[in-house]
Amino acid sequence: MAEHVIELSAHATHDLRRRVLRATTPESDLVWPGDDLATTLHLGVVASDDAVVVAISTWLRTASPDIAGTGRVGVQLRGMATDPSVRGSGVGSLLLRAGIERAERDGADHVWANARSTVLDFYVAHGFEITSEDFLSAETAIAHRRVLCRRPES
Repeated sequence: MAEHVIELSAHATHDLRRRVLRATTPESDLVWPGDDLATTLHLGVVASDDAVVVAISTWLRTASPDIAGTGRVGVQLRGMATDPSVRGSGVGSLLLRAGIERAERDGADHVWANARSTVLDFYVAHGFEITSEDFLSAETAIAHRRVLCRRPES
């Protein structure tokens, strides 16, 4: 199966948001603040053979709370989810790399996320550093930590 990254509408992220990110959480809302901003990007991975979206992510233009100083351009990665049927196949890595490359092309000097603590190894393996202690997300009641990826020259 060959996969490729495409841009999505916010609405096209809702199925995986519901099935993967909100299946066992207290919050079930699938429309998130910033989803419809002109500067927000939604990316997905589709299988070339059937065009089914198997991974999603949302990229919101906002600086990390861990980056001090004015003029810093950051992008927050939110709502990254991979269909359980393809987990471990590399589609998450493909999606993350594509989103970081797009953020850098659009002028961002860093990418950050509130990452579920259970998947920190994934982010660290892709060049992110952990920048916070565990905290419980109000929307999910799941432990998270902030992670940060800076451009090499930042």
